[in-house]
Amino acid sequence: CAFVSPQPGERLADVCAAPGGKSFTLVEYMENTGVLDAFDLYKGRVNLIKKGAERLGLSIIYAAVRDAATGVCEKQYDRVLCDVPCSGLGIIRKKPDIRYKTLEKARHNELLATQSAILDTAASLLKAGGRLVYSTCTFAPEEDEGQVAAFLQRHPEFALADVLGNVDYTFGSAGEENRTGGLPLDVSKVRRIWPCQGGEGHFMARLVKVGTPRTLPAAGE
Repeated sequence: CAFVSPQPGERLADVCAAPGGKSFTLVEYMENTGVLDAFDLYKGRVNLIKKGAERLGLSIIYAAVRDAATGVCEKQYDRVLCDVPCSGLGIIRKKPDIRYKTLEKARHNELLATQSAILDTAASLLKAGGRLVYSTCTFAPEEDEGQVAAFLQRHPEFALADVLGNVDYTFGSAGEENRTGGLPLDVSKVRRIWPCQGGEGHFMARLVKVGTPRTLPAAGE
């Protein structure tokens, strides 16, 4: 949540919010001022967010059932957090059966399409100058560097920002150049965390909606 760097009074969206821990932390950074819309696909999980916010006295969280892969609303936000559904390889020690599900190619392709659609939704929700943080708990390159590189090809109005730009410490490792699917990406700006570095396995990227589209290379370049 530190990489989202929310400010008091801003409007934020957490598009894959349940069970609510990330949303609650973001509201603490916002000093419980502004608006945070917390979306999730299932009513039961959205109710967990509502109950948690009420228990903690967080009055600016508005939780609702929305499918982030198909669009959530027509509002515009200063910042959007996309902690997307993923293959979960970073938490395989907790859930060892994940390795067998990941081997199902059709299922994994569907997951990649969902992540891509969620990113496109998030892009439409941001104001010019807005910040988008994308994160996973997997090591799968096509869900990490590859997904971010493909997003930047689809959305030249976005630029990759240094994910460490909002914090005064370092952690984990830079991304890996051979994991972008052949697409251009400054992997020094994204971050991977391996289990040997503390915690579990995670990936993070921060993107800024700069407003003026970048000039993309010609096809084949």
